[in-house]
Amino acid sequence: MKNKSMIIILAVFIMIGLQVSCEKDMQTGTIVASVNGEILTLEALKAAYTEEVWNGKPLDERREIINKWIELTILAWYANSNEDLKESLNLQFRAENATKKIYSNALIANELQRLHIAHEEKYNYFRLRQSDFIEPIREFNVQRIFFRNEEDMIRVNDMITNREIEYTPAAQRYSQEGIGRNGGHMSTLVTRSGPDSLLWRALNEMDRFHRVVMPHANGWIIARWGDYRMATGNRSFFDVRDEIEQILRNERQNEVFENLLREARTMSQITIEY
Repeated sequence: MKNKSMIIILAVFIMIGLQVSCEKDMQTGTIVASVNGEILTLEALKAAYTEEVWNGKPLDERREIINKWIELTILAWYANSNEDLKESLNLQFRAENATKKIYSNALIANELQRLHIAHEEKYNYFRLRQSDFIEPIREFNVQRIFFRNEEDMIRVNDMITNREIEYTPAAQRYSQEGIGRNGGHMSTLVTRSGPDSLLWRALNEMDRFHRVVMPHANGWIIARWGDYRMATGNRSFFDVRDEIEQILRNERQNEVFENLLREARTMSQITIEY
């Protein structure tokens, strides 16, 4: 994780370096440091972040970022002044290649960000590949206590919470539907795609015997699940639409790359001599 954080920091500082190199002739702004004649400005640093991200960072984190930028600049200067090191590691080629990759990746990322994936396209992808979105799901054995008005439901729910009565006796005594006599046990499993799908969604977020309270059939219920069985089911389009959009964006990446390369070639003069 530490290595990953360092890579991200280095990438940010490389972008800052590119920004600074493009503005050497007009270095104005709030100077945060000078390293061997190289001026580091706050404006160049902030350009690597969105305004929202930078403003959201606490002062001590900003100072840490500035310190790391200074340290990186010192080390880069030291490496650049060592001719033997530069020659042995071919640093100039590697640095130039890294710059090209950053510009290229930024261009592709910008095009992908602007890419609009239409709702119809996402839905068509889902419709043709529904078998790709099958997952294991639980189907619940449920108890419920039904009330015709909210006031009775609140009163009984408070009684259960305060341990004045247990859940099953409360169902037998207070439920205002027939299944209350057997403790409120529903005769069929509550499933994601069944008529009680809203109840399933609520219960699927709950632990065993934890209660949910919700409107139901012109009344209110206090429900809980005590057991379940595993099944498989198709995820809904609503649940997977963001995932599908990312899939389509990934598929478009090569297409975007080829289009950009084709456009760049038409604007370039290229001579290959090897």
